[in-house]
Amino acid sequence: MIVVIEEYLSKAGIDQWQWMRLNELGYFGQPASKGHHLSGYGGLAKHSVNVTERLVELTKALNVRWPREESPYLVGMLHDLVKCRCYRLKGETDGKPEWEYIQPVYPGHGACSAAIASEIGIKLEREEIVAITYHMGMYGVGKEYTDKEFDNALRWHGQQVIATCCADWYAARVEEEGEAK
Repeated sequence: MIVVIEEYLSKAGIDQWQWMRLNELGYFGQPASKGHHLSGYGGLAKHSVNVTERLVELTKALNVRWPREESPYLVGMLHDLVKCRCYRLKGETDGKPEWEYIQPVYPGHGACSAAIASEIGIKLEREEIVAITYHMGMYGVGKEYTDKEFDNALRWHGQQVIATCCADWYAARVEEEGEAK
């Protein structure tokens, strides 16, 4: 798995300094969720790889236009970057980690993920920021953004948003469903 993570981060154009910053944030040890899919150590990195693989496939199959070749890798690997900051290990029960949720500083975990990428020096193009911000699709309406905001994102960058949303949903709900560790 580490080799695949390294390959995808390299294809995303992540340099050594940014890689180090991701490691400092806990990217490689954090869970993908508190108690659902991939809630064990390293779940975030594994989920990000799964989303990236689906997003690359959808990009090719649907001829999604991105601003640069590395865009699907950047979006897939960074869409849930906020999870580095919103889960803290409370302890373990029967060898399984228990995570505490911490409310992120920025509103919406997609927007927060894009902001954290910027903080560590990763430059994202507009389409990438919008795809990351709205990757929750309709699940984010009323929680992270309004239906008007989501409609506007679809109007301007619908291909990228829909492909990212589908990749994330498929990875979490089909490939990882029931994988608590």
